[in-house]
Amino acid sequence: MKKRLLSVITAAAIAVASVPMFTGCSPRNEVLKIYNWGDYIEESLIDEFEEWYKAETGESVSVQYDTFNTNEDMLMRIEVLKSDYDLVCPSDYMAERMIENKLVQKVDKRIIDITEDGFLVDDLMEMIRPFDKNNEYFVPYVWGTFGIMYDTNHIAAGSADMKSWGAMWDKKYNKHILMKDSVRDAYSVAQIYANTDKLSELSNGFTDYNDDYRAELISYFSTVSDKLIKSARDYLVKQKSLLYKYEVDDGKNDMLAGTTEAHLGLFWSCDSGLIMQEDGGEHFYYEVPKEGSNVWVDGWLIPKYAKNTKAANYFLKFINLYDDEYDFAMTNFDYMGTSMAVKAVMDDAKTALIEDEDGFFEDKEDWFKDMYIDMMFPSKDVLRRCGVMRDFGKKWSTELDSMWIDVKTL
Repeated sequence: MKKRLLSVITAAAIAVASVPMFTGCSPRNEVLKIYNWGDYIEESLIDEFEEWYKAETGESVSVQYDTFNTNEDMLMRIEVLKSDYDLVCPSDYMAERMIENKLVQKVDKRIIDITEDGFLVDDLMEMIRPFDKNNEYFVPYVWGTFGIMYDTNHIAAGSADMKSWGAMWDKKYNKHILMKDSVRDAYSVAQIYANTDKLSELSNGFTDYNDDYRAELISYFSTVSDKLIKSARDYLVKQKSLLYKYEVDDGKNDMLAGTTEAHLGLFWSCDSGLIMQEDGGEHFYYEVPKEGSNVWVDGWLIPKYAKNTKAANYFLKFINLYDDEYDFAMTNFDYMGTSMAVKAVMDDAKTALIEDEDGFFEDKEDWFKDMYIDMMFPSKDVLRRCGVMRDFGKKWSTELDSMWIDVKTL
């Protein structure tokens, strides 16, 4: 596992974002325009793709690589401005919206077919099928879970408190809690915690994550009503006075640097993994609470207005290649340090971590290795208590936004 300094990541993102200046004079069919999140690719792969594409097709292509900060920013560029990006990388719920609104094109399964046996990590196919039932549009890229990350300098590793979302409402941790400044994430966690008793009953005290439990849990990610919004709002209002602050990205860095009073918070597994790779990161613990949580999946779509779909499809093949000849997908995994969609990459990466080939776990507490591997490679038991976020539609998304503004301004 490669360790990366945050400053290096930022520099890499800037370098990648500067690529477009070199493609302005190329014919459009020789340019591949990609719109992605920052820090979401190993930059050396861009040059490697251009060389690989030439070898594969006999044609030249140069990559224009731009980055966005939110799913909504990306959607505006595609839906409103009709920008002709060839590939975008939305999150699950936004991918569903774009597919539903006919803003995307089908992938060419002669070039890239995610339904091939053994292509995707186990269970990932079923997670995305509700919004891409025939697996024709969405190509999963990276994925992970939501959970509680906490600092073991202040909270004992494996703490029973942290195994429940109740920790995020516990007065014991008053003014030491971080909450995501994200309406969808906050709403989902509040909804799960508000229904703890019902979920416990359905799962026999969180020992049997059966189909009835899963149906109830998944409903919180796919349906909204005035009653549900009010319930979540009430819980979020109760939580607000206990928070150290709301945050999006800076909380993890502050916790690592020790410049905050926060000891725990809601985090994505990818951010938790990033922090744990840094010096001092061995003091952090990540837990997916017993009540249930969210699996997030970011992946590729070819937008409606794409003009170089051939290169787009070949890029999708390229970024997922990992075999005896190519290791592009593993190179990307080493850079990003988060769970990838390609099964072979994750199988080999897990083996390497278990055997500690790079000495990553040397001089760390015994609990750290098991916790880290469980975070990076969630077990079937963990995935059984997780669901994928769905698109709530324009009306309810607006209602949720209003609720969130209300909570934060009280």
